[in-house]
Amino acid sequence: MPAWPSCARRGALWRMGWGKETGMNTPARQRTLCREIRLSGIGLHTGEECALRLRPVDYQSGIRFRRMDVNDGDALVLASPENVVAADHGTTLANEFGVRIGTVEHLMAALALCGVDNVEIEVSGPEIPILDGSSAQFVSAIAEAGCTQMSARREPFTIFAPMQVADGDRLIAFEPGPRRLDIEIAFENCMIGRQSLTLDLDDDHDIAKLASARTFCRLEEVEALRGAGLIRGGALANSIVVDGDRLLNDGPLRDQAEFALHKALDLIGDLYLLGAPVNGRIRAIRPGHEINTRAARELLREAGAASGPEQREVMGALA
Repeated sequence: MPAWPSCARRGALWRMGWGKETGMNTPARQRTLCREIRLSGIGLHTGEECALRLRPVDYQSGIRFRRMDVNDGDALVLASPENVVAADHGTTLANEFGVRIGTVEHLMAALALCGVDNVEIEVSGPEIPILDGSSAQFVSAIAEAGCTQMSARREPFTIFAPMQVADGDRLIAFEPGPRRLDIEIAFENCMIGRQSLTLDLDDDHDIAKLASARTFCRLEEVEALRGAGLIRGGALANSIVVDGDRLLNDGPLRDQAEFALHKALDLIGDLYLLGAPVNGRIRAIRPGHEINTRAARELLREAGAASGPEQREVMGALA
C-alpha cells in the first residue's frame, strides 16, 4: 500500500485541473433538466412534509436550493462544501442568513449519478424528503424528465497526485486513475459486519446498485437518535433497521452489499457539493458525512490554491 501524504504536507504533490471526460455519465458539456420535476414526502429527521420542485435553468447556476417557506430575499442556499453547517446522520447546508436545508445527500447523489450540473431546487420545508431512503426515485424522476446539454464545458475535479483526509480509523483518499470507488465499512456485533467493494462510477450496472441502496441504522441507536431530535420521520418504509443478526424490514436486502453501497452513495452525494464529478480513484474507509464533507472542502481549497497563471496554463493544455 502506498504512503499517502497528509493534508498538511502534500502541498504541491498534486494539482487540480480540468480533465478530458470519458464515459456515459461524464458528458463533455454541462447539463440541466429538460423539464421540471415535482416530488414530495416526509423528512427523515424532522418528520415534516416537504414538496420539491426541480427546475431547469438556462445559465450556469450550479446546484442551488430555494426555501419557499421563508422570506424570498433570504431563501437561496447554494450547494457547496463551504455551506455545510451540520453533518450528523445527514448533510445540512445553510446560507449567510441562517436558512438551512437538511438531508441533501441522496438528492445530490442522484444529480451526480445522472450528470446534472445546473438546477434550481425549490423546497417547501427545512429538509429534503427521504422517500424510500435511497436515491432511486430521484434518479427515476430525472431519467423520465431527461437532460439537455448546455454550451458550457463540464469542469471535473481531476486528481493528478495522491491526497487524503483521515480521522482516526476513517479515511477518504484520492489518487490519479479511472473513476473508481473502493469502500470499506465495519459495524461489529451485528449482521452488517465488514463489507468492502469496488465500484466503477461510469458503469450503468454499478450506478443502478448505488441509486437503490437505502439508508440504515441499528435498533439500539433509535432511542438515542430520537432523543437527539433526529429520525422523527424514520420508518421501515424509508430505512433498513438491523437488530443484531436480524433484519426488521419485511422484505430482503436489495443487494448483499446494500450497507456499503449506501455509504458509497452518501459519499458521492457529499462530494458532489463541489458541483462537478471527481476524476480519479477514491478510497473510503468507514466514511461518514463529517469526513466526506471535510474531504470535499479540501478538494475545493486545493482547487483554489491551484488557480494561478501556471496552473491555468496546465489546465488549458489538458482541455
